[in-house]
Amino acid sequence: MKSARTEARLSSLLALGLCVFTLIACSLSKQLLNKKTMFEGTSAKDAGDAFKAKLGGPIKALSLELELNAATLKAQDPKNPEHVDEYKYVKGIVLGPTPVQLNLLERNLKDTLFDLDDINLAATEKLTQTALERAAIEGGKVTKMTIERGLSLAKDMTKSGNVHWAIEIRGTRESATASADAKGTLLGVDLSQTARAANFSTYSADTLRDAGPKIKDAFGGHVRLVELIIYDKYLWFKALSPKDSEITQYKYDINGVTTSALHNIGDNTPIGLRMSRGAKLEDFVFDLNDVKLEMAPELGQKALAKLGLVGGRISLYKISKVPVHFGQKELMTSWDVSCQRDRKSGSVMYDLAGNEVKANQ
Repeated sequence: MKSARTEARLSSLLALGLCVFTLIACSLSKQLLNKKTMFEGTSAKDAGDAFKAKLGGPIKALSLELELNAATLKAQDPKNPEHVDEYKYVKGIVLGPTPVQLNLLERNLKDTLFDLDDINLAATEKLTQTALERAAIEGGKVTKMTIERGLSLAKDMTKSGNVHWAIEIRGTRESATASADAKGTLLGVDLSQTARAANFSTYSADTLRDAGPKIKDAFGGHVRLVELIIYDKYLWFKALSPKDSEITQYKYDINGVTTSALHNIGDNTPIGLRMSRGAKLEDFVFDLNDVKLEMAPELGQKALAKLGLVGGRISLYKISKVPVHFGQKELMTSWDVSCQRDRKSGSVMYDLAGNEVKANQ
């Protein structure tokens, strides 16, 4: 009787084992046959869930890299918070841990690590599509996504800035990069390595005509300027920030309007305001709506002719509020067009209507 019961139990256990084995085999087979990349469907979220299961709970990550068929996580060791280990996810399987040697930018783990749960990995597919649409390069494909903290200048140059996605896009003839915030919202696309960037010029009337509305859109419609300089490939301008009304430096080029902490470390107050007694910031502020940027090429040709430098080039166009004559208190918003031909150079000042005010040679 006991022998029969034992055999029955063994038979049941064997059947259960076969079922479990079959389920595992089916799951692995499904993963192995899955042809979706890490940038499609729920692949990135699946990887995040697998890492979480491997580490046994919430993850403090140093970085997460998504490549075509694999994901690589660098995360804090739950048992030893001073250590960071690397894990690799491939086709449903998590490999690791492997010890990681930290560099000087990463050693302050308290400020460098981030909660992986705060990253919207479910947005990966949509972010991929949006980045490719914005880049619009021939044969463009996302080849890598890296999620980590950016550099911070406030803490002795460490990786303690905001968490962001860095997206690498490669095409058949050129490449581009893009960035997104922790939630997977696209922040911008860098096209500086494309043919469009090579042909892009802010000395073109058409480019300048497009620039005004795009800058205003980035500022919510109203741009209060302190200074605007037009170079061949970009516009550099100081404006009152829509967030706090502080004078902030911005750049407009083929990638749109950008700014950075690096360029705003120092005091952006106009030199005229610093040297003047009794002047106020408002005296130096003017509205972008009052400026027709597309006038620049026409003023450039007029300036070259005026200075006898026909065949030369425009060094830059500068728009600001300055006194017409030295020592004069009254300020006028004006264009200052700087020209050069060989060793000769000069500049011509125009009012906002394009009327010549004075020439300097």
